[in-house]
Amino acid sequence: MSKPPLWRNFLTQAALRTAVRELVDRHSFYTPFVDNLIVVLIAERHYFCSMRGLRPVEFKKTRENEPYRFYGLFAHGWHPVSWSKCVPAPPSKLDLIVRALRDRIEPIKSAFRQAHPWCAHCQRAPAVEIHHAEPTFQAIMALVFSTTTEEDIITALASWDWFKTEQFVIAETYPIVCFFDRFHAGARLEVLCRTCHNATKRHSAPAPL
Repeated sequence: MSKPPLWRNFLTQAALRTAVRELVDRHSFYTPFVDNLIVVLIAERHYFCSMRGLRPVEFKKTRENEPYRFYGLFAHGWHPVSWSKCVPAPPSKLDLIVRALRDRIEPIKSAFRQAHPWCAHCQRAPAVEIHHAEPTFQAIMALVFSTTTEEDIITALASWDWFKTEQFVIAETYPIVCFFDRFHAGARLEVLCRTCHNATKRHSAPAPL
């Protein structure tokens, strides 16, 4: 049985990535160009553009980053857009919510790590990872999604303006954030060394999200 294409006629991510890289490499820095393959790739597989029906009409690369920074021209003007992040399938709506809520608790985790420099399990190795001991982060998210509605999720996603910031942040007034903060406030965190963290992951149930 032949393998179905990953996207369009490409069987693997490596093949798609190589094809797009060759197309981009043909063009000089700061010189706008058009390529239909990249237009469709971003329109169909970019995490924001695919949700909003956005299609870039031109592209250019600049020397701001290495090997370059890639821009698309949208109705709003030029905006950085990573074609390489479009090679994998775009994240689901729930994936985007989970990522935003993980980012939301980074300051809490960083402060906890600074206050607890040694592994809570072996107590002899420096702590490098933050672990949600009870309940797990996956359990917290399951509670959040069991409490919110599909309309809550769609509304939260609609509030995101990618043209102002590429980091998806949900406003604190949205029900998803209110429920998450309430459930997360009762969570017990642990700081673990790399070895203990990996052992914990191996014995944990697979994450549902």
